[in-house]
Amino acid sequence: MTRTKTKIAVTVGAASRRPELIREMALAGARCFRINYSHGSVEEWRETVKMVREAEAELGIHLALIGDLPGPSVRVGILEEPIDVKAGDVVKLVPLEKARGGAEKVIPLPNEAVLKALRQGHVILMDDGLAAFRVESVSSSGAALKALTDAKISSRKSMVVRGRDLNLPTISSKEVEIVKFAAGEKFDYIGLSYVRGERDIAMLRGMLLSLGAEQTSIIAKIEVPVAVRNLKEIVDAADAILVARGDLGMHFPLEEVPNLQSMIVKESVEKGKPVIVATQLLGSMIENPVPTRSEVVDVVAAMSEGVDVLMLTNETAIGRHPVEAVRWLSKIIERYEPGITPPKKRLEPEDDIRTRFAYGVALLAESLNAAILVYTVSGRTAQRIASFRPSTNVIAASPNKGTLRMLALLRGVETIEVSSTSYEEGLNEVAKKLMSGEIRVKEPTVVLTYGMREELIHLVKIIHLGLESGERRIAEGSAQTA
Repeated sequence: MTRTKTKIAVTVGAASRRPELIREMALAGARCFRINYSHGSVEEWRETVKMVREAEAELGIHLALIGDLPGPSVRVGILEEPIDVKAGDVVKLVPLEKARGGAEKVIPLPNEAVLKALRQGHVILMDDGLAAFRVESVSSSGAALKALTDAKISSRKSMVVRGRDLNLPTISSKEVEIVKFAAGEKFDYIGLSYVRGERDIAMLRGMLLSLGAEQTSIIAKIEVPVAVRNLKEIVDAADAILVARGDLGMHFPLEEVPNLQSMIVKESVEKGKPVIVATQLLGSMIENPVPTRSEVVDVVAAMSEGVDVLMLTNETAIGRHPVEAVRWLSKIIERYEPGITPPKKRLEPEDDIRTRFAYGVALLAESLNAAILVYTVSGRTAQRIASFRPSTNVIAASPNKGTLRMLALLRGVETIEVSSTSYEEGLNEVAKKLMSGEIRVKEPTVVLTYGMREELIHLVKIIHLGLESGERRIAEGSAQTA
C-alpha cells in the first residue's frame, strides 16, 4: 500500500459499489470514500458503508466515510428519453405537472420556485456546464430556452442559473432524514452543499449535536457566488473545505476557476483547515484507461497549491476504470510529491498556547529530521500539528477508531490504533511499539508527544532509533510543563 502525504478520496457509485473494487481502490491508495446522497437509495448507501468497513478491517487501515448532502440543488425531472439539442434549438422548461410528450422538446422541472425566479437573458447551465441555454421568454406556463451549445439532456441533470444565488433552503426536510442516517451509520464527515455562510454550518452542527453525532465533522463545499464572497467566515466555521470546481465552473466564467481554486486553497491552508479539490481531475478516465497530459499537470498544480485531498467523482462513481483512476492518481502523487514544498500555515499573534505548542513540535521535528508520533484521543493535537505541514511524517495513535478515521483525511497523517486510554500509558505504548519495530518510520529520530494538559507532565520525548548501528534509545531529556 502507498504511503504518500496527499490523500485520495473516491466517490462510490454504480461502477464501484462492489466489495472487491472498494478493496482494490483502498490498496491503490484511497483513504476517503464518498457517498453522494443525490444518487442511490438508503439500502445502497448502507451496503456501501458495510463494504468500506469490511475493507478497513481486512486491510488494517483507517478509512474516512464522507456523506455528501444534495443541498438545494436544482435538477431536471425524469425524461422518458434523453433529449438531443443542437445550438439554436428552442426547448421549453415547464413545471413537472405540465410536462407532456409531443413534438416539442420539453424539460420538466420539479422546483417551481426556480421557474418563477427566471428572467429573460438569464444563462442556464446543465451537466457541469457542458449544456448552455439562454432564457428567451418566461410565462406562467414555463420558460423558453435557446440552446447555446449542442447537448444531450437526460434525467436528473443538475442545473444552475449563472451568477445567480437562488434563495433556497440549505437543509430541506428530506436532508434532515439523510443527516439522521449519516449520524446513525457514524459517518466521519458530512459534505454541506451550497453553503452560503457560517449560519448554514451552525445549523448542521446543531443537528449533529442533537443526534449525538458531535464526532462527525463538516465539509463546507464552495460552489456558489455567495460562498466565495463569504469565504473567510465559512473557512473559520467549517472543519474542512471542498473546492467544487464543477459548480464553480457553472456560476463563474471557466477562465476564473483556477484563480478561485487558488484563493480557496490559500485561505484554507492559512487557517489550518484541510482542503479538498474535486471534479474532473482525471475526467477522461471515465471512458479511457489512461489520463491526458493536461490532467496530470492539473493534479500536480493542485498538489503544489497545498491541497490535503484529491477527490475523484465520476471517474470512480460511473467510470469504466475506477481502480485504474486511483492507481494513476497515486502514481502522479508518488512521482511529484517529494519535489513539492507546499504552503504552510503561519503562526499568528492571536494563536493560543495549544496551537503554539503544535507549531513548536513541528519545528522541533523538522530541525531534527524526526518523524512525529502523537498520542491523541480527540485528534485535535494531531490536527494542529498537521496544519503546519511538517516536512517529516506524522503518525497519530489513538484508542478511538472515529478519531483515526477522521484523521485519515489530513495531509501527511498516518494512523495507528492503540489500546491505552490515558495519555501517559498511551505515550508509553507507542514508544514500545516504536522500539520493537511494530511502528516503522524512515526518519532516524522520532518526536513523541500527546499535547498539553493541565497537570505537570511530560510533553515531548525524543527517541533516537540509531538506524545505522541498529541501536534504539530514548533521549535523556524530556520537555515538561506545569
